[in-house]
Amino acid sequence: MRLFLNVTTGLTIFAFVFTSALATSALSAIPDLEANKDERSLSNPSYVLGQHWFRQLNGSRALIDFPPAYDYLKDTLSKILPQTNLYNKTVEMTFLNSSQSNAFVIPGNHMFIYSDIMEIITNEDMFLGLLSHEVAHLDLRHYERQKKYANEELQKTLALIGAGIAAALAGADGDATTALWLGGIANQAENKLTYSRTQEQEADRRGRQYLIEADLSPEGMTELFQAFFKQALGRPKLEFLSTHPSPDSRLSDSFSVESKETILSYKAPTDFEYFRASLLAYRAGLEEQPYSYLNQKIQNEDVKNFAKGLFSYLIHSPERSLNFLEKLEKHNQFTDYLQALSFIATNQNENSLQIIDKQLDIAPKNIIFSILKAEVNQSLPQKILSDYLYEERIFWRANIQYYKSINNIPMALHYRSLLDFSQGKDKTARYLNERAENDALDSEKEVIRETGVFFKKIRDVERQEDIDEK
Repeated sequence: MRLFLNVTTGLTIFAFVFTSALATSALSAIPDLEANKDERSLSNPSYVLGQHWFRQLNGSRALIDFPPAYDYLKDTLSKILPQTNLYNKTVEMTFLNSSQSNAFVIPGNHMFIYSDIMEIITNEDMFLGLLSHEVAHLDLRHYERQKKYANEELQKTLALIGAGIAAALAGADGDATTALWLGGIANQAENKLTYSRTQEQEADRRGRQYLIEADLSPEGMTELFQAFFKQALGRPKLEFLSTHPSPDSRLSDSFSVESKETILSYKAPTDFEYFRASLLAYRAGLEEQPYSYLNQKIQNEDVKNFAKGLFSYLIHSPERSLNFLEKLEKHNQFTDYLQALSFIATNQNENSLQIIDKQLDIAPKNIIFSILKAEVNQSLPQKILSDYLYEERIFWRANIQYYKSINNIPMALHYRSLLDFSQGKDKTARYLNERAENDALDSEKEVIRETGVFFKKIRDVERQEDIDEK
């Protein structure tokens, strides 16, 4: 049963520099990408470029959209980011469903993680090792530095990879995108890209330093490389290794740093295990026997039943989801959110509200549950100020639902335009917002007009960087 789009493009190859060929031609002048200290400012060309492709990729059919997983990653990153020299500590994140294993960052503090990599990463220390490595790429400004040293051959490689990305976003079949991707690999292999491998080792070492400074175990990074080494022996398409040093060299390098002693003990299922299960539930949709796949990949019974429940919900079987959730001995934010969604889908709103209120009693400011409550009650959600797209996305959806329920179509269109814009549908977003402004009440026109000004501002700065509109 193959239910979800499988990402097979060159996103995974030399990912933190892939967008340069899309933004400029091979012979164009390189802008000063380090002119602004704030990594997430519109006056920073790196951010403008990264944000453009971040929005495009969030419009992909491979997007994983389960808010508790994003909450977990945001909280986990907060353990590492204080150790960095990044001026702006916000890192936007997106999960993509794929049978390829990878994680990567792009300019402007954007991070992507593929679901398949969670087959390899089986504990939180390994995951922290991966995150610290990726954050190090941002902190060390590897994109900007690679851009400075880029040559014509690299630009050709990135152009091919970029074509694969564009084809995937346009819905091309896997064979077409893979052909473009392989063309990029062939050119890249010919030119060796030794500078890239140097950067990878630099990120490994800086990442271990973050873990030690944060009083986290650096052994997770060693275990991560051991897992990559073992996996690479029988899995030639391990994308994370495409331009990285060989696993054995990275493994030996990791042992060159003094290990930090840890106490080994049995632990009950953690939030990490439910996070991992969330991504694997999506990944199961790429398998012919999804439930058997989850049985193989997840050991703990509660976590396994949660994953099966989430998969059931994703294939529009909320009743079956509830059956799996009834088997749980203990609940948490992951299971409660899924159970609330499943009750809503089966028209059991009162049961859903009981679960939501229980979570809000524990954490009254929990954004994802407070917005979910507004959706159930068809009330106007409380306005939020967030730097994270996943939180804004659920806020906009709740507003669309509310304004539709009171037949205020202009405001519903306004929030739809924001959602579309966040998914890279810039022209559609501007059209919808203009329609909303034309038909809105005078009291509502100002907020809609401000959104239009925002869209224009983004388009203007993208034009300055020669970024093509999609």
